[in-house]
Amino acid sequence: MKDSFWFPIVFMLIIVIIFAGILSVMYRTSQPKIEAYQQETYQKLILGTVAAKLAEVTGETQQIIMDSYPESYQTHVQELDIPGLERRAFRAVVADSTIAYCFEIGGKGLWGTMQALVSTSTDFRTILDLALVSQQETPGLGARIEEDWFLAQFRNRLFVINPESDTDVTGSYEFIAETQVPENDGQLKRVTGATITSDAVLKMLRDEMNHIYNYLRNKSL
Repeated sequence: MKDSFWFPIVFMLIIVIIFAGILSVMYRTSQPKIEAYQQETYQKLILGTVAAKLAEVTGETQQIIMDSYPESYQTHVQELDIPGLERRAFRAVVADSTIAYCFEIGGKGLWGTMQALVSTSTDFRTILDLALVSQQETPGLGARIEEDWFLAQFRNRLFVINPESDTDVTGSYEFIAETQVPENDGQLKRVTGATITSDAVLKMLRDEMNHIYNYLRNKSL
């Protein structure tokens, strides 16, 4: 048998089956932990986008709100079922009063899709905060859209400035170099070496905020 042509093939096949079985068992045993970690990360991102508003209303600090997860999430965040919106939506509540909303949004970057969470005021016009859930951009270049200085440009920004428009309710913006200082609210700093990715984030926000605002502005949640 050892000298036959089939011996190394059968031997390798057995080895492959054994290791495949081991990997399958390891995956199945670790899958619940992976899913729990992903859910926790996602929920913390949602909580983070509304933490400043919660702090403003409750008088607690943002750090305390984040440190008290998951209790703070269970107390203040509720997922919404909005027929026809086709986006995950949440609201932040304090004493049964809605103080902010959060929506999962998506767009296309240079190398692939991106997902983000955007929190808004109750009239859907002001972006309270923005957090990236996933992106596939180049490390050190486009991936820098996750840096706080870039995301902070959209924080507490009145984004829907043409609420009666039937075409585009958002404003117009221009990108300037990362090293420059914006001269007005219409200027945003792009990530150096990542013009397309910077533009993609802005396009995602404009497209999604147009859709969300136009869909919800005459609805009662």
